Amino acid sequence: MSNAGDDFTLEEWERWMKDWLLDPYTTKLDETQFRVDLFDTTDAYIVEATPSNFTMHEIILEKKEQTLSIQIMPAEGNSKRERSLQFPFSLKNNPIHLYPRKGFIEIHILKTLDKKPGPSIIRCQGQF
Repeated sequence: MSNAGDDFTLEEWERWMKDWLLDPYTTKLDETQFRVDLFDTTDAYIVEATPSNFTMHEIILEKKEQTLSIQIMPAEGNSKRERSLQFPFSLKNNPIHLYPRKGFIEIHILKTLDKKPGPSIIRCQGQF
C-alpha cells in the first residue's frame, strides 16, 4: 500500500478492489450492517452505502489515514450501523463530499488533493 502523498498504481487499485470484493467478511457486513459499493470515476472514488430495512436519521463520516468510517444511525432508535473501508492510499488531503439520498448515501472521495487536510469528520442529520 502507498504511504501518504505517494502515487499508487492502477494495478494496486485493481488488486485492492479484487481483494475487497472477494473478502467474505465484506459480504457478511453487507448483510448485517449495510451494503457498500465502490465506483472509480475520472474525478472521484464513489462509495455508495445502502441500508436496508431502516430509514437513516444521522450519518457520520470519519477519515483517518487510509480509513474511512461510515456510521449510520437509524431513525427508529435501533443501534447504529458502522462500516470501515481501508483504502490503498492516504485520505488525508482528499476532499470528501457526502450526498444523502432517499434510501442510500453517496460519498465522493475526490482525486484532486487539497494542499491542507480537510475536516476529518462530516456529520449530517435528517430523514433519508
